[in-house]
Amino acid sequence: MVSIRQLVELITSNIESTGFPIPIPKEAVYEWAIPLKLPRGKERVLYTGALYQLIPYINSLVKYLETLEEKSTLTSVAFRAAKVLTKVSIFRKIALKADSREVEEVNKILRSIATLLRKNNIDYGYLYEYDMYSGILLYDIGLDDIFAKHAVKVSRTFKELGVKEVITIDPHTTYALRQLYPRYVDNFDINVVNYLEVLSSVEELKTRHHDGPARYVIHDPCYYTRFENIIKEPREILAKSGLQVVEPRRTRELTYCCGGPIESIFPTLASAIAEARVKELKNYSTQIVTLCPICFANLSRVSRKLGVSVRDIAVLLGERNG
Repeated sequence: MVSIRQLVELITSNIESTGFPIPIPKEAVYEWAIPLKLPRGKERVLYTGALYQLIPYINSLVKYLETLEEKSTLTSVAFRAAKVLTKVSIFRKIALKADSREVEEVNKILRSIATLLRKNNIDYGYLYEYDMYSGILLYDIGLDDIFAKHAVKVSRTFKELGVKEVITIDPHTTYALRQLYPRYVDNFDINVVNYLEVLSSVEELKTRHHDGPARYVIHDPCYYTRFENIIKEPREILAKSGLQVVEPRRTRELTYCCGGPIESIFPTLASAIAEARVKELKNYSTQIVTLCPICFANLSRVSRKLGVSVRDIAVLLGERNG
């Protein structure tokens, strides 16, 4: 267990200076979009909120903290972690050691989402270097004032760029913009729609034959099911794409935690929760489909040793929808 106070201070400092909760190269936010040549700007834009892009860097930090826990007694972990992490330069060095394979994996997810929308005639632009983090972690850990300040900054950027509608791609960012920004930002009037909602409105998705596994057990993220009521949409899209969805015992509004977003503070606890969930899902299928970057990351960390495969819904849809 690490020092929560020290970690919160580092997250706060980093987001105030760079706009992100942990160190990440600025180009890592938008480099995935460059090969697609997405149009810049427009009134309707794809807004990633950078959460998928942050996952490889969060994983790097989690691996380091897990190493501390393995080498230290419980009573000395907090001291050693705090002593190291309070040195901002070291904190940044640790976080920036992202696995290139993980970076490419999340880039593939992002490209799949963007391509799915384009292939189904959804018109939108992209913000590139103005694709900013939503600030949701600040809210999650109770830093309301700092979250409000960050939300105002994001909202102001939308206004300056002429954005009137954003297409979000993950449950945390969707919740932040739909439920929180109107409460914390005066006159926030940006229309917010999730990409799963957009795709579910397409009557006939452009599908193609694919020889991969067709039966997946679904893991619902908490924010989608309990706060945004995005439940039927992913199931409809998967069915249209020729994939069979298996429902576990704890599903939909009663879904079970993936172990996040506490992995950066309590990595061992997060891993234990993720392992419990994967073992439960394995009773229904060894092929798991996730809808959230945090769920994908946490369940993937324990999937190999448990003999299961974890796939993001966007990649599955991308494989079957041209």
